[in-house]
Amino acid sequence: MSSGVALHETLSGWGFISEAALEKFIWANLKQLFGVIPLKQQYISNGEICDILAVDDDKRLLILELKNAEDRYLIQQLTRYYANLLEEKPFSQEVDYSRSARLIAIAPSYHQHNLIDKEYSQLNFELFQFSIIKDEEGFHFLLQELGKDLNLKKHLIPYQLIETLAVEGIPEPPEPLIKWLSGCTKEEQEGFLKVRSKVL
Repeated sequence: MSSGVALHETLSGWGFISEAALEKFIWANLKQLFGVIPLKQQYISNGEICDILAVDDDKRLLILELKNAEDRYLIQQLTRYYANLLEEKPFSQEVDYSRSARLIAIAPSYHQHNLIDKEYSQLNFELFQFSIIKDEEGFHFLLQELGKDLNLKKHLIPYQLIETLAVEGIPEPPEPLIKWLSGCTKEEQEGFLKVRSKVL
């Protein structure tokens, strides 16, 4: 089985099979994408889970929240994480808490509520939009800061395809099933999805 990130084709294009697959890819490529040092994935602070914590060369904390689909509460989540981490001050050997943190969201699209929350917040947020394109070289992850024409980042994705394109009248498999399929061989995936189509 491939050790790449699990991708699948959707009705709107190519996507990560799950938020966990997106997180795996971002974590493995933090240095290349943002020039920072990874600290911790899925860090629990005051009962809430921060997707990724990292630090830059100036000991500035980065808090990254990742979404594999549009979500209207990104700014609120990052704000709570920031408040919790300022109170707790984890990784104090690596992080200089006198410097303002970078609050970064990465998502394929942004709900209007996020843009309103960002505009009226006292904190600074960096909103990055991603997409996946396929060409003759393979699959590429494109990342661009919202509202900025420069700094488009493009990165080749080591991938494993999960073919789940919806058949008419049969809904796409739910995310837990897709996650389970990502651990199967291509033949096992095809066999299981054929049986599922017949049953439904």
